Amino acid sequence: MSTSRFLRAESDCFVGKRGRLERYLVCSTQGYFPVLVQTGKRALAVIYRTGGTHVSASATLAVATSADGGKGWTDPVEIAPRWADCRNPAFGVNAKGALIAAYWKACLDCYVDGPNGPEWKNLEAKGAIPTMFVRRSADNGRTWSKEWPYISELLKLPSPYGRIIAAPDGTLLMPVYGTPRRKRKGVRDISILVRSRDGGKTWADESLVATGHNETSYVFLAGGRLLAAARSESGHVATLFSDDVGRTWSQPVQVTRDGEHPADLTVLASGAVQLTFGRRIRPLGCGVLFSSDGGLSWDTDREVLLAGDGVRNGDLGYPSTVQLADKTIVTVLYYASGSETSGDWGNWGEVSCQALRYREESIR
Repeated sequence: MSTSRFLRAESDCFVGKRGRLERYLVCSTQGYFPVLVQTGKRALAVIYRTGGTHVSASATLAVATSADGGKGWTDPVEIAPRWADCRNPAFGVNAKGALIAAYWKACLDCYVDGPNGPEWKNLEAKGAIPTMFVRRSADNGRTWSKEWPYISELLKLPSPYGRIIAAPDGTLLMPVYGTPRRKRKGVRDISILVRSRDGGKTWADESLVATGHNETSYVFLAGGRLLAAARSESGHVATLFSDDVGRTWSQPVQVTRDGEHPADLTVLASGAVQLTFGRRIRPLGCGVLFSSDGGLSWDTDREVLLAGDGVRNGDLGYPSTVQLADKTIVTVLYYASGSETSGDWGNWGEVSCQALRYREESIR
């Protein structure tokens, strides 16, 4: 008597309308880990990685600006010398309009001398010397101050991430994550907030946000509640709340699936909260979820595929989103292994940073 055997699995299906969005080249052959900030009604600035691949000692960070809402971009201005692997930027604007950039110098923690130059190696950071640094620019990114170090109280290997935001009282809040100084069983990373009350000149006053989580985005809701979207160590995004300006937090609640990370939060003019996240599962690119109740629930039955044209692997994403005064939404993201605009399609290159322009009503 013969028996039949079968293998069963599940796969995503997409049901809904198809559309096309405006897409503009920010930069080619560079552009990893972009963070976008608004500097005027139609003016934008973006920081991204340049001068190397995803991991390379030669790389540093650069800033480009746009005066027309993300269509045209200036040539990049490198903000720090090369050969320190300056990476993982946090980026923001203070009340006087100065740009604030923070970054981690990976060469101080994770490199050893090899026969062909510096080589990445997973070393355990001691936390004795500063490896995180901050710079400011008072002229829209054309020139930058000398860097000054920051030593974290809670982290022995601190890495900034994402957009620096302002609290209602003007205090700047910077997302930082990394290896905790005090070991926590079963936890590799913790996420913290760091504060500046002088426009980004000095930073201190840390508070713990979540354990077992790392790259975290923040946004203030109406009424002063602080909403966070944190990447878990397993690779999904979870949301949590604070009603005391980031001092204490609710427990993280999973929103996306593993492979959908990291996230960026934006409160739209309509009052909806937009969660933009990288898709490192196929279709590769960028997804969007919306919440109409301040992040208490998310319309997970209507995920928007904002971009799904990543070609070969999941080295892509890190979307960063702002809404302009005319309600146009701009999302920047990077591709490291090709997109629809690579090769014969547009010659934008295998590695690029791109800006998508759209309106809320066009994707909801």
